[in-house]
Amino acid sequence: MSTIPGAAQPSDGPPPPEVGPAHPPTGERWSRALARTAYSPTSRRRIRRHVDGHVTALVALLGAEDFTAEPAHAIGAWLVESRYTGPHSLQTTVDVLGPALRTHPDLVDVPDLEDRVVFVLGALAAGYANAVREQIFEEQERVRNALLLTLGETQQSLHDSEARFRQVFSSSAVGIAILDLAGALVEANPALARILGHEVDAPDEVFAPEDLDALRTSSHAMLAALDDTTRSERRFTGPAGDEIWANVVLSVVRDSDERPKYFVAVLEDVTDQRQLREYLRFQALHDVLTGLPNWQSFLPHLEKVLGKLRTPNTVTLCYLDVDSTALLNDGLGYRAGDRVLTAVARRLSAAVADEAAMVARAGGDEFVVLIEDSPTTPSISELAARIDAALTEPVEVDSTRTTAVSAGMGFVRTSARGADAMTLVRQAHSTLRRAEAKGKRQWAYYDHDLDALDRPRLELVATLPGALAAGEVYTEFHAVDDVVLTARLRWEQPDDTVVTHGEVLLQGDELGHTIPLGDALLTQACARAAEPGEHLPVLVRLSPDHSRDPDLTATVGRALTGSGLAPDRLWLSLSLRGLHGEEGQDNLAVLADLGVKVLLHDLSGALAELSTVESSRPHAVALGPVPEGALARAAATALVPLLRATGALVIADETTGEQDEWLRSVGVDLLLPPQPEIEEY
Repeated sequence: MSTIPGAAQPSDGPPPPEVGPAHPPTGERWSRALARTAYSPTSRRRIRRHVDGHVTALVALLGAEDFTAEPAHAIGAWLVESRYTGPHSLQTTVDVLGPALRTHPDLVDVPDLEDRVVFVLGALAAGYANAVREQIFEEQERVRNALLLTLGETQQSLHDSEARFRQVFSSSAVGIAILDLAGALVEANPALARILGHEVDAPDEVFAPEDLDALRTSSHAMLAALDDTTRSERRFTGPAGDEIWANVVLSVVRDSDERPKYFVAVLEDVTDQRQLREYLRFQALHDVLTGLPNWQSFLPHLEKVLGKLRTPNTVTLCYLDVDSTALLNDGLGYRAGDRVLTAVARRLSAAVADEAAMVARAGGDEFVVLIEDSPTTPSISELAARIDAALTEPVEVDSTRTTAVSAGMGFVRTSARGADAMTLVRQAHSTLRRAEAKGKRQWAYYDHDLDALDRPRLELVATLPGALAAGEVYTEFHAVDDVVLTARLRWEQPDDTVVTHGEVLLQGDELGHTIPLGDALLTQACARAAEPGEHLPVLVRLSPDHSRDPDLTATVGRALTGSGLAPDRLWLSLSLRGLHGEEGQDNLAVLADLGVKVLLHDLSGALAELSTVESSRPHAVALGPVPEGALARAAATALVPLLRATGALVIADETTGEQDEWLRSVGVDLLLPPQPEIEEY
């Protein structure tokens, strides 16, 4: 069946040719009505041309003898193609075209016009419906294809994700366990089996029952606390009962509705790190050689014990120093010395094993023993005897040799709650030093009165270096009987007490500061004696340590050269206590060669000292205070002529003035006044 000329053409082509007279009013009403029902991206002018052409085509179709529905179908399809598919687009089209076609002037003579109009409009509606159906099918196909593509991509992504998870799960170095909500193990990876030492093929055996119960409890507690992740360090048990430590991250896995579905536990083995940490902690708090606690461990323990002390309970602290360890090290070697110290540590621990006690190494060859006393704790003397007996047992240092050990001990027993730990340690240590002053293998009990007497001296000794640096110790000079200029050290205290020259030297020897102090004194004394107008020689008294200093003669030479002082104007008084060794005898000989006038002090009357006086031929010998008593004075009276027979002057050392008359009567040549006037240099 052929189509009627002037039927509608595709929307993207030129508008159909007009057939017969045009009816603009109908096209105008139709285009405006369509614009109100839907939006079309085509321009309004182009739509109008299409609409006018479609009206012309419909008129031609109704008047044609060869009547067909295809042109009307095409117009219905055009409506869909032009996007006029609103809810009222088709109805509006029928409402506009129906009356217009029935009353169209060109169709007045057409027979059966009403039927034809109904048929044409029905065909247009059918074309519209068919186009809509095809459009829906096309869109459904596109949606289906898009869904299939998305489904395929999703399945591929899911597969890739599962593959990645499976790869991570199976090859990860950390252990992974998946548990259901009841806490039962669903799956475990090979790394978890290796960490816990179980077979991966038997997932039920990967965890020890108590370890799985602990994970289950933690999982349920995590849910109750509304947490999705918790971290902790946990202990696990291996198949042989060995201890395994791991960092555990426990997490909740939720489904698409955010409901908990699984628990995932990720375990990282930290057994080696924990063992290393414990080892380093032990090393930090224990002595490497003996394994005993060190100071960092002992002092907090002592503070804790003192803090909880309740009267009448007491604690006992023993500070112990092993005798002659330097001799052991030099004679038998340091390895033997280490064996001895290890044996001492072991025996001390055994000696107080029945007590609530801690034995610690204070350092070197010193140990401390702290006992929390009980009704059965022995007395101090019994403890000392028990420890002494334990230490004096022979110690085997190698396969062929043994040695014996002794120690000095200082004990403190107190019931003072909250006492200062460091004060208690100081009291025990000072008591030990007092015991060692009596000789080897001695012990002493803390005496508050003796400690109070000794503390000021020790405080002076300890603060001497600071006083020297601050310039609080200075030199004073005094001319004696227009014979000699004495150079003495003077240290004035804040309370106006004065530390004399001899005391400063003794304290310096005790701390090891006398030699630099004496060197400075020598330099100052030589400079003062070399000043213009000064004619007296200068007398400098040295300590025992300085008297045997191998560098003494070099220091004297520098002081003389630097000041320009003649050697015979330096009177150097050396201590006989420092001249027993080879260095002291060498100093006497070299000083004599330099022309320095040597004096000797600290004379006790011993035969060795008299021999030194005879061999060295000193310029003078200082006679110290003579003890009261007829025998002592008779001995001193007999000693003066012997000393003078060597050609030496016999002078008085620093005296109180009480013996001056008697000293003159026995032939002492020169008295050094005890309290000379001060002249600061």
